[in-house]
Amino acid sequence: MGAKNLAAVTLMAAGALAACAVPHQGTAAPAVAVVAPPTTIVLQAPAVAAPPQTVYVAPPETRTVHPAPAVPVAQTVIAYYAALNGRDFLTAWNLGGRRLAKGGAYASYVKGFATTSWADLTVTGVSGNTVHVHLSARQTDGSLRAFSGSYTVSGGAITGANMKRVS
Repeated sequence: MGAKNLAAVTLMAAGALAACAVPHQGTAAPAVAVVAPPTTIVLQAPAVAAPPQTVYVAPPETRTVHPAPAVPVAQTVIAYYAALNGRDFLTAWNLGGRRLAKGGAYASYVKGFATTSWADLTVTGVSGNTVHVHLSARQTDGSLRAFSGSYTVSGGAITGANMKRVS
């Protein structure tokens, strides 16, 4: 249908609607109601100050490099740091934290990570049950501590560590 014909149909329809709205003597006129479109109301909650919270920012994932080990001993060390980054201290304790705490209590072990936001682990090699790593640990004050060394793994848990702070 051409634009000219469409305009004529539109005008005729508008005229018919107007004719229906004007009552004639002796004939029933249909009721025509004009309905406004619905109104959307947006309610905003009053601003409430939230109590201060400690926020731990973790890297997207625990990173492993050179080689990407499928070696169970390396996977144990990776799982240990993934648990620490996830603030799952009980899992980390069971993966070797108990031995690394050298007889210390679980509560003291957990408290030792109070100023650590996250750790980025790089596995640099595996030799038998020894996993060689580089570690960067972001502190809650924003500083970064770097370590290098190795972990010894036996029976699915870390049994020893030889780590040195390099910065």
